[in-house]
Amino acid sequence: MSAQPYHFRQLLGQLDYDFHRPQSLVLIYDLALFLKSRCKITAQQADAQVLKWYGAAASSFPDDHERGFLLVISSSASSRASRSTPTTTPRTDSPCRETTSVMDGDRISWGSLPPEIRNEIIGLLPSLGGRCSQLATVCQAWRSILEPRNFAEISLTVPRLADPNSQAILLRKRNQIRYIWFRVELREYDCRRCGIAGDDFGLMDDIDYQLIVGAFQSLFTTLGAWEPRGDLVLDISVYSPSDSHHWFKYLSFCPDTNQGECPSLYEHEHRTALVNDPFHGWSAGQRVNFTNTNAIESIFDDIMGDGPFNEDDSEMDWWRSLPLVPVVGVVLLRQQTRRRWKPLALSNMLTRFPNMTELCYEPWTEWCTEIEEDTDQPYQEQDFDVLISRVLDPAVSQKLARASLHLTTLSASFMVDADYFFAACKASWTWDKLTSLALTSRVLTSDADPLEIDTMLRNAASAAFHMPKLDTMEIWNGSRGVAMLFRYQRAQHGHPAIITTRGTSSLHLSAAVTRAWDAVVHKHGRSSLIVQACSLIDPDEIQCHGDAIRELELLNQVIRPISLRQIISEHRFRA
Repeated sequence: MSAQPYHFRQLLGQLDYDFHRPQSLVLIYDLALFLKSRCKITAQQADAQVLKWYGAAASSFPDDHERGFLLVISSSASSRASRSTPTTTPRTDSPCRETTSVMDGDRISWGSLPPEIRNEIIGLLPSLGGRCSQLATVCQAWRSILEPRNFAEISLTVPRLADPNSQAILLRKRNQIRYIWFRVELREYDCRRCGIAGDDFGLMDDIDYQLIVGAFQSLFTTLGAWEPRGDLVLDISVYSPSDSHHWFKYLSFCPDTNQGECPSLYEHEHRTALVNDPFHGWSAGQRVNFTNTNAIESIFDDIMGDGPFNEDDSEMDWWRSLPLVPVVGVVLLRQQTRRRWKPLALSNMLTRFPNMTELCYEPWTEWCTEIEEDTDQPYQEQDFDVLISRVLDPAVSQKLARASLHLTTLSASFMVDADYFFAACKASWTWDKLTSLALTSRVLTSDADPLEIDTMLRNAASAAFHMPKLDTMEIWNGSRGVAMLFRYQRAQHGHPAIITTRGTSSLHLSAAVTRAWDAVVHKHGRSSLIVQACSLIDPDEIQCHGDAIRELELLNQVIRPISLRQIISEHRFRA
């Protein structure tokens, strides 16, 4: 019997089922299409086989409705398959010709499928996200393929870390784990502690401090026993699930994974767009007013700021008592953690990672209750929950300039300024390793003094002259209505070196600046230099520094992609 026209979604449509719940049902359809189009089998046989694979995993679905639906589909498809005549004609234009039959009754062996078809099917699985873990029970072949995917990137909470069964699994699967999102979830709180009812707001207390201490004690003890391979990415977030339930409803908490997608962020955006909560300043999915300083203090509280240790020496002794964790190579401290890392805690924690080669630290602005006294604007007009302008300490830029002598790549935004950074560089310094550098500069604005820009760019060229491996340098700025970029790219593969300027206003380079960078190009490769000015960016399109990063199309990663998405998403909900 030849294959009959048939669409699996028609069956799902007849049952009035939501294709997005569970997502695996969409994959059933896709797998059936692969089998029908590539193996010359009937639609009913393809459906029956795919459902057989899923039937083995049906018990893993937590929802009775989902399990029941799979049984209905399986029964219906199997009934149709039993009435069809299986074909035994192998495909002659694919690896199937090496087998005597693709079909055995109503069964298709996973091993009998051509390798490219198996790869295509497996390629669909990451789109399921968490559902992949349920599919590993289908058969041994799927388990061997899916387990490394399932355990490569994991989310780890404090209760799960304390569970003996979870600890056993972590130890057994440790060689497959490449990324851990460690979620330190503080106590939840209601409106009695969100700041709406008075002074009893939700600053961290001894219970939270003890939770944090216990969390890191357990984490370091667990990971310290792993092999010192130095390639694990440790992503640490500290937050309360209640943070997004009161004043800051746009807050989202997502992992930073290689999938490049965070379905929960889209779901959170959809829910936030429907919010009406006038008590917390929200109307029709927009934050329309915000006057509660207690809530700000709560969400930007210091991590271990007032406890549990009474003295700094006691805290330092505790950090130093923790096991070293040589398995970790990358540490992520992303912007979704609003609570600030106390310098003492941060510096001592990082010493426990002897093989760390990369640190991503996305801190929020410093602020205090005196800020209102130092400005003409009242609290409600301050945008505290974005990276607002900092009062920069030149010493930070100077220290980072010296530290950069030993780095391969460096990206520092807003906490340092390129003007201070390059002014601190000594003529005797040489950056033997540095290949890319990205810094922000406040002088890159439409109304800046041209002389200040000229001086900063000439100092940048003087430093680049002593960076023999430098491929890219980007100096940029971003804020509401402002996006500016100066970019240098080394000459490569016979092409000239390029200086690019782009922004919301024109950036004119003086002859002195051009000569300084000509000298850099000549020193690095005796090539020519091209200066190109890109089209202007509409200032109205730049509502925050996240918009600036996106529009400037920076070559260096100045922020994690998921953090950029969160920043842009959050600004949509601010009226």
